[in-house]
Amino acid sequence: MNFEFAEQINPDLEKIDFEKAISIGETELQKLPATDFHSIIGKTLTEQAESLAIWVDNFYKIASKKLDIKALYFEMNEFDINTDIWYIDSFAFSQDGGLDLDDMEWLCDFETDSQSETETVFQIEGLEKLQTAFETTKLDTENIQDARDWCEQIIIARFMELMRTAHLTAKQKEYSWATTPIYFTEHSYDFVVKSEN
Repeated sequence: MNFEFAEQINPDLEKIDFEKAISIGETELQKLPATDFHSIIGKTLTEQAESLAIWVDNFYKIASKKLDIKALYFEMNEFDINTDIWYIDSFAFSQDGGLDLDDMEWLCDFETDSQSETETVFQIEGLEKLQTAFETTKLDTENIQDARDWCEQIIIARFMELMRTAHLTAKQKEYSWATTPIYFTEHSYDFVVKSEN
């Protein structure tokens, strides 16, 4: 994780301005010599929002039989080192600990999760070429390393954009979890975004 690059887009992610964050990342990536990581440019995940919203709704209905859900948390797996499958996990909480970027430890105390309840994760599709790039590209120049790092930031922003779009889809379709606050980030990333409807 390149924290210098992350600091350039995190303020916009925090404001749910994914378009601006992605634009910054793509502009910086385009300044670098072409690599396989450049294939992220212009790629969106939002076409998967409806199927993600349905997947979340299924998990929510099952989990809500066990607890009164006050918050949901979603985590993309650590995709830069787990290149075989990119996916999203879901976690449910009976208390909403709120967004405090200095203290998000409450997210560790989930009461149930999608893998336990449904034996599923939501698989992200359409970025297979990038999965291969993360697995096989030799980082033997600074330009290639920077391209990889910017690509990573853009993927995180695209994942967050997908989560927000799925939340809005849930509201539009009046799914059971539509009004539940949701939090999301990539595994091991200490920057969390919150979406409320």
